[in-house]
Amino acid sequence: MDQEECWDRLYASDGRRWRGVASLGDLPFPEGGRILEVGCGNGKTAAALCAAGYRVTAVDFSAEAVEACRRYVPEAECVKGSLLDLPFPDGSFDGAVLHHVMEHIPPEDLPAASRELARVLAPGSFASVRSFAAGDLRSGTGEPSENGSVIRGNGIAYFYRSEEGFSRMFPDAEAVSVRLTEEPTRFGGTRRRLEGMFRFGCTKVDIG
Repeated sequence: MDQEECWDRLYASDGRRWRGVASLGDLPFPEGGRILEVGCGNGKTAAALCAAGYRVTAVDFSAEAVEACRRYVPEAECVKGSLLDLPFPDGSFDGAVLHHVMEHIPPEDLPAASRELARVLAPGSFASVRSFAAGDLRSGTGEPSENGSVIRGNGIAYFYRSEEGFSRMFPDAEAVSVRLTEEPTRFGGTRRRLEGMFRFGCTKVDIG
């Protein structure tokens, strides 16, 4: 079963898979800007972006996820599409959000993902990216594969990257801030997550 089918099966079984209110953090997007959310799932992050006043286009390669997002976040434009081939004109967006998407992208697809983001973002736009890091409590759970991913029981592939690997994911962008967060869980173990802000189409700037 390929990855798209695995995600379709996940959302077909539970359309509200990811619950609660998404934490966006500080986003350097223009007020009321048009924002692309990649990997929208059921719309948890899209809902938070809409509530913050952005005009949101949410995209996912899972048809089941897109339908769930349309149901739960009708104020967002929800589109089926792949990060590797985004169905939008050049320079369509003022910013992008990719929260827990890049951990599912294999290394050989990272250049194409970077090119597509650079294409659809207006020059100088930021992308907010979050991804689980190497050493995360679940990084040792599942079956290792030849391409470096870990295949969970639901068939979904995860790539747990180092801080250096995360910083260099997008050849077409500058990593202007990257940080590692660690959160102990009540069940034992630690959640390790990398958070970064990448700027496409211009030279490096300091955003704090």
